Amino acid sequence: MQSRPRYIIFDLDGTLADSSRGILWSFRATLERLGRPVDDQLLRQLIGPPLGESFRSLGVAEEDVDRVVELYRGFYAERGIYEAHLYDGVATTLEDVSNEGIRLAVATAKRVDFAHLMLDALGVGRLFDVIAGASLDLRVTSKYDVTAQVLADWSIDDPDDVWMVGDRHFDMVAARAHGVGAIGALWGFGSAQELRDAGALRLIARPTELLRDDEGGSPVCLLAEVCDVCGAILDSAHPTSCSGAR
Repeated sequence: MQSRPRYIIFDLDGTLADSSRGILWSFRATLERLGRPVDDQLLRQLIGPPLGESFRSLGVAEEDVDRVVELYRGFYAERGIYEAHLYDGVATTLEDVSNEGIRLAVATAKRVDFAHLMLDALGVGRLFDVIAGASLDLRVTSKYDVTAQVLADWSIDDPDDVWMVGDRHFDMVAARAHGVGAIGALWGFGSAQELRDAGALRLIARPTELLRDDEGGSPVCLLAEVCDVCGAILDSAHPTSCSGAR
């Protein structure tokens, strides 16, 4: 993996923005409308995957998935989309990377129009060449397909010029499948072990470490100590005894 890419693709939820509050509210509202039980700990694990996959894992029948996804999206458009905030260091990192001449994109399982609205509301939409997401007709939903859209828009000749940064195994798997550098973000909703198992080539603990040159020589290098249970940074804010809840 090159020490300096020409292009960087970012996941959105859990990588650029903490959108958990709006996502969880929308999941709860959807499940309550369906008369299904709500388990908040389980719902947190559904942040990141395509919505269809999430609702299937909750037991929604295949023939009902599209309808339930649209129900969720109605709730999300009403309120959820506006309850996100950028993680500390993200805005500065995006500005710095862009100023170096590196081209930026977003590849998200979130519906593409929602992604545009969120990034504009967060004040960083202007920094991205390409914002790709799930299509309105649900034909494009997987992270692999969304990433393929970004690479096609850029007309990439050499995948070695590209990094992909994400917090879940879906991001790492898509990156490896397309032959681009897989960078695991430890501040999001996944864990260090999940990212390692999915093939991350490098793990970073904070956005500001993205282009640091001192990551060392190991295939996967942690730039800060992380908890083996939850994957969070081991700092003064981390509890002495961790239950795994994030």
